[in-house]
Amino acid sequence: MQYLQFSISVIGMTKPESFLSGSTHISAQNRSHKVIHLSRYLAHDSDTSKSSMINTKRSYGNSLFEETSYKAIRIAQRRKWTLILLIVALILSGVGILIYNQITTSKHNQLVAEYSQIEDIYNNEVIEFQKKNATTQKNSLAANDIPNNSQSMEKFADFAKKNMAEPIAWQAALRASTFYISKDQNDKAKQLLESLVQYSGRMPIIQIKARTSLAGIYAAEKNTEKALNELKIVEQIPENPLPMQTKLFQAQILFLSGNSSEAVKVLNQIISSPSTSSDFQTQQQAKIWLNYIES
Repeated sequence: MQYLQFSISVIGMTKPESFLSGSTHISAQNRSHKVIHLSRYLAHDSDTSKSSMINTKRSYGNSLFEETSYKAIRIAQRRKWTLILLIVALILSGVGILIYNQITTSKHNQLVAEYSQIEDIYNNEVIEFQKKNATTQKNSLAANDIPNNSQSMEKFADFAKKNMAEPIAWQAALRASTFYISKDQNDKAKQLLESLVQYSGRMPIIQIKARTSLAGIYAAEKNTEKALNELKIVEQIPENPLPMQTKLFQAQILFLSGNSSEAVKVLNQIISSPSTSSDFQTQQQAKIWLNYIES
């Protein structure tokens, strides 16, 4: 009882102002702690190094979403540059093709123009021959057999030598070589024809004409082996329109080289082969040769 009274007296002795002052001091401290805590939170949340925005630079601290986004961006960048490079390559390729076609067309036009000029010289030579031949016949003098095409044929030969890789030069080579053969200038003809067979492999008809002419030159030079080899190549060309004629030429070379027995075998092959309208005349010639050899 005395203890209770003492407590009440002590409380009663305490001033209300001092009690309120202590409560106010505790509340101020609590508010101060809360403000400091909030400031630290805001500072942490506003730190750009810890921002939740996607960082395109690879980091081990990135989330799965950031890693996936980073890979997608890198793939898109690679595909973009690949597409750009592909477009550039296509453009350059197209420009290259256009330039090549333009150069090729320009060169072809120049060759055609040069060939036409030589053709004009050839035509003028023929016209001059016809005029002279008409005058000769009026005067009851012997007429020349063929015109003198030496100038044009020399130009055709030079044209072919300079442009042998071009198809337009192959016809010039054939014309010049035929002229040289008719003039017994076999060396000039052979030079053109040997070069021609090397460049005209994709043109069977040119190959047939050139190799057949070469076979005749080799036969005239007594080089039977080379002549027969050329004819064998001609015989194996599927596009050969006159295979029987090739065989007949082979038989003639064999006979003229002194191999009559082989020539007879080839002639019999021609005669016994199934006849067509184009081969009939060749078979008749083979019979004439066979009778001549066996007589």
